[in-house]
Amino acid sequence: MPQWETFRQQLDAVSGLIIVTPEYNRSMSGALKNAFDVGSKRHNHWKKRPALVISTSPGAAGGFGANQHVRQVLVTLNVTPVQRPEVYLGHVNQLFDANDQITQTETLSYLQTAIDTFVTLHQQLTQATNIDESIHLQFEPGRFFARNDHQEIIAEITCEPHQQNELLVDRTYVAESLRGQGVASQLMQRVIRYAQLYNLKIIPECTYAKAYFKRHPDDQGLLAAPLT
Repeated sequence: MPQWETFRQQLDAVSGLIIVTPEYNRSMSGALKNAFDVGSKRHNHWKKRPALVISTSPGAAGGFGANQHVRQVLVTLNVTPVQRPEVYLGHVNQLFDANDQITQTETLSYLQTAIDTFVTLHQQLTQATNIDESIHLQFEPGRFFARNDHQEIIAEITCEPHQQNELLVDRTYVAESLRGQGVASQLMQRVIRYAQLYNLKIIPECTYAKAYFKRHPDDQGLLAAPLT
């Protein structure tokens, strides 16, 4: 189904997961379980990512059963969840004020600790896969790019509108000192997210863009025409 393919492409474009679920009969919702199943086929689109699992319930237990079932599925999908703190939000119907804001200081501190731990886990896994996430990518119409401290361009991918609802990717550049660290892939993934956001089809004209889509057949549904 086209919706399934879109969901899988969106999964491929993210580097971490924050999963928030209510509890349904001591387990997760059917919609979340279906998402896990769809994202695991034909290839596992969940794998090698960190995850923060948050469960909620009007009851005191905070969705313990759902939380544990989600963690069990994540192990099968080769996702690394935050181990501590485990986040159970009980009496969730009483947590928010009239403006849908959490005002309890203890709860906010608890959630901040969980987020900080998730960020640390993400950094550890990123370093383990040798991807330099310290590169700060910027966006201007027609390109994603990064500069060094001297304001020199050290990485760039250029893309421009082409006919109706199409995006032409015509140049990818990465400074020699950054090559082999996954920076070009990060650039391409930003273009993919942009295309998904604005419902655009991609025309990979430059050599790297063509090679990227050949290595990632699950992303080829975003192309304006099949690769030749």
